[in-house]
Amino acid sequence: MNRPALIVDDNDDYTSMLLNHLEPLGYNFDRAHSGREGWQKWKETDLTHYHLVVTDITMESQTAGLSLIRKLRKAGYKGLIMVASTGVNNPLVLQITKLFYKLIGVDILVPKEPLKSGEFRCVGLSGGGRKFVV
Repeated sequence: MNRPALIVDDNDDYTSMLLNHLEPLGYNFDRAHSGREGWQKWKETDLTHYHLVVTDITMESQTAGLSLIRKLRKAGYKGLIMVASTGVNNPLVLQITKLFYKLIGVDILVPKEPLKSGEFRCVGLSGGGRKFVV
């Protein structure tokens, strides 16, 4: 089953690593290279088209991904939002980040550093009934 999804990341290497893990789960991805481009692609579809949106945080600005997440949730997007981030390798930073991301509507956190060695770590955050199965 191919489920439409959107990946928003300006780094081709990390995008490829993420897709290697997510496409076999049945997701069919559209790609955007910036938060602005991701928002445009999302607006070109209906509200429920994408089952999953995967985004980096730092792209054309330090908070482009956060802005995208805020816009998606404000517009009524109910699908899964996954953040793939390089800055969450420290356990204390990870705990603080998890709390913050949960508050803004992120469902899943994927630290990017383990991807370099082929490991996909998925940290579930949401309690709103949205499920992601690896």
